[in-house]
Amino acid sequence: MTRRYLKSLLLMSVFALSACAQQSEVRQLHQSVSTLNKEMSKLNQETVKITQQNSLNAKSSNGVYLLPGANTPARLHSQIGMLKMSLKDVAPNAGGTRVTLRIQGESNDPLPEFSGTVEWGQIQGTTENFQEVNVQNQLINAPASTLAPSDVDIPLQLNGITPEQLGFVRIHDIQPAITQ
Repeated sequence: MTRRYLKSLLLMSVFALSACAQQSEVRQLHQSVSTLNKEMSKLNQETVKITQQNSLNAKSSNGVYLLPGANTPARLHSQIGMLKMSLKDVAPNAGGTRVTLRIQGESNDPLPEFSGTVEWGQIQGTTENFQEVNVQNQLINAPASTLAPSDVDIPLQLNGITPEQLGFVRIHDIQPAITQ
């Protein structure tokens, strides 16, 4: 009888362990699906921002629009050549938003010293029929680079707007610095 009892106990233990293993696998599967859903949602939001950014730039005759969350550079034909621009490290900061503007030259020449204008604000409406609201601007200056192709990171403080409120950043009037 003891042997039969041990055998039954062993079989029940194996069955219980296999049920636990299945529950663990199901739990892991649920976590994986949840992670994938979050990543898909993030990619969908990014796709919407890229589409909006591209639409705004297709209609722009004054500079290039960059939208936070698009995570995609935009190209600008300027007086110093074709430039690729993007935003990175968008974060809240005292009185506004801190962001880094990355400007990359597309030629094999180093970028000269240059200046330009950065505007930022909110967008109301659709990309087909929109209005810029609470627009502010500042001048930027960048030193000449010594390497080619050139990357210039310009830290910006965008006052009066939180990262959640920031609808766009537009860069225009890029010109070589006047040397004296």
